[in-house]
Amino acid sequence: MNYLRISGLLIVVMLISACSIPVTRVDVQNFAIKSNGIANEKAINTLTLVLIDKGFDIKMTNKDAGVITTEYKKFASLSQNPPFDYYMQIKGKLRTSNQGTLVELSPIIKEQNRMNAAAYTEHELGYYVGSAQDIRLIQSMRAGTGWRALAQTLFMDVVNETAKAFNVRFEDIIQNVTKTEANAFGAK
Repeated sequence: MNYLRISGLLIVVMLISACSIPVTRVDVQNFAIKSNGIANEKAINTLTLVLIDKGFDIKMTNKDAGVITTEYKKFASLSQNPPFDYYMQIKGKLRTSNQGTLVELSPIIKEQNRMNAAAYTEHELGYYVGSAQDIRLIQSMRAGTGWRALAQTLFMDVVNETAKAFNVRFEDIIQNVTKTEANAFGAK
């Protein structure tokens, strides 16, 4: 009798541990690009050109304050019940000092219910990293169709082009992110 209980308990523990697939959730506060010898006005003009080239419309620019904000750009739609549209806005901050120019790019995601335009949420960009096999289990991270994967790709395209425009290597980009352990089965 005790043998059956122990065997049953062992099976339950094995099933629970098998259902846990560890991945890491990355929430992006900003990516910072530090460059030397670029004046604030030239830097904001360069960033403006990169954002326009990537399909963003500029909402507001203040060269004196070193701030640029884009309009929300639609990058994904899902036909679930209810259906959602996904938008990204990028806020750029430029600070110039004796050490050079620092460009901070902050992505903001807006999830809007197509059935009720007033029902939306805004939050920072979050995506998952881990083995390719584990990431495929997360619907929002599926290549080409998942909204998180599309958002990550769009933002990284902007970051890479900005780094190139400022002659900064990708390895030198400062990633201000929060990483937390997650389970691929519970991830959305």
